[in-house]
Amino acid sequence: GLQEVFGFQARWLQDQSPGYGFTGSGRSPRHWGERCSVAFRRGDLTLVSSETRWYGATPTKPGTKLPDASFPRIATIVRLRQTGGGPQFTVVNTHLDEHHNANRVAAAEQLLTWLDDGPTVVVGDLNAVPDSPVVAALVAGGLTDAVPADAPGTNHAFTGSTEGRRIDHILVSHHWTVDGAHVDITRPGGRRPSDHWPVTADLVLPA
Repeated sequence: GLQEVFGFQARWLQDQSPGYGFTGSGRSPRHWGERCSVAFRRGDLTLVSSETRWYGATPTKPGTKLPDASFPRIATIVRLRQTGGGPQFTVVNTHLDEHHNANRVAAAEQLLTWLDDGPTVVVGDLNAVPDSPVVAALVAGGLTDAVPADAPGTNHAFTGSTEGRRIDHILVSHHWTVDGAHVDITRPGGRRPSDHWPVTADLVLPA
């Protein structure tokens, strides 16, 4: 799951990653601007469906916003199936309100209504720490934080610090076994790839 991706960036990443498919729409009324893209490995996974929803009263209307939100906030909801068989599962990538906790909680509660009871993974920048009401709402809705509680912070604002807040999350439904998860603080080529450290998890979906 990628955050704050513009169309030209998604296209460049796809050019550099020919084995992957990318999906997700921009958050503006014309589907422009930042998106919450989901990348998946072609050959291993088959894309069943992909849709973008906007948090607010009209979630299928592009550009919809929650009250007092600076920007429309979205969730990219992708359904995938292992090529050659296996159960279908859902991956959701989202980015919640940067200022208003009430909007973050409202978005988390709305997101839960969009999920079915099948295997699900929710990833994204929730702008909320693990013990926040936002994460608590998702956990109450049946999801589990896959990342250890003692993992370092993810938001470092290009400083390379690990002391910032951990606001990037991977949450999973009860169907999954978590074989491991961590915040990746490596620096490819000595460079920080983003202003946030990425979060990764190894998940197993039992047959």
